[in-house]
Amino acid sequence: MALITLENMRFYAFHGVYPTEQRTGTEYIVDVTVKAEIEKATKEDTIEHTINYETVYQICRLEMEQPRKLIETVVDGIISKMKHQFSTMQALRVKVRKMNPPLGGRVESAWIEETLDFVNSCPRCKKKFINYEPADCWKRFPNLHPATRETLTRQYEGQCLCDECLKFYAG
Repeated sequence: MALITLENMRFYAFHGVYPTEQRTGTEYIVDVTVKAEIEKATKEDTIEHTINYETVYQICRLEMEQPRKLIETVVDGIISKMKHQFSTMQALRVKVRKMNPPLGGRVESAWIEETLDFVNSCPRCKKKFINYEPADCWKRFPNLHPATRETLTRQYEGQCLCDECLKFYAG
C-alpha cells in the first residue's frame, strides 16, 4: 500500500463569487493524495499499474482552467475526473487553497479539503473491494433480474456487493 502525493501544485485561476475575483484571479495551491496498491508496478517497474502523477497534475490543471464560483466545485471536478481516470484508488484526498482571499482583512488562505475512502467490505462474502459510487454496483450488472436486485437490496440494506457476488446472482 502506498500514498502517492502531489503537493503544492500552484495555479493562477479565476474562481470566485465576486466579479472582481473572476476578472483578476488569484493564486491557488492544490494537493492530491491517492492511496493505492503499487506492488505490481514495483515488480514490473511499469507506470501502467500505478497512479501516474503527471496525469494527476494534468487533471488538476484542466480543472483549475475552468472558472468556477466555488472552490468546492473545483474539488468535486478533480475528484470526478480522478475516478474516471484511475480504477485502483483505495482512497483520495484533494485540497484546494485560495491564497489571499478578498475578505476585507489579512487572510493567508481559504481552503476546501475532501477525503474519500473507496474500499468497502462486501456484506455477503466479507471480501474487500473498491467502489467509487455507493449505489453503482447495480448499474455494473444490468442483466441482474429486477426481483433479484430488490431482494438483495432489502437483504443487505442497500449496501453494494462485490463483483464476484453480483456475478453469482446475475448468472
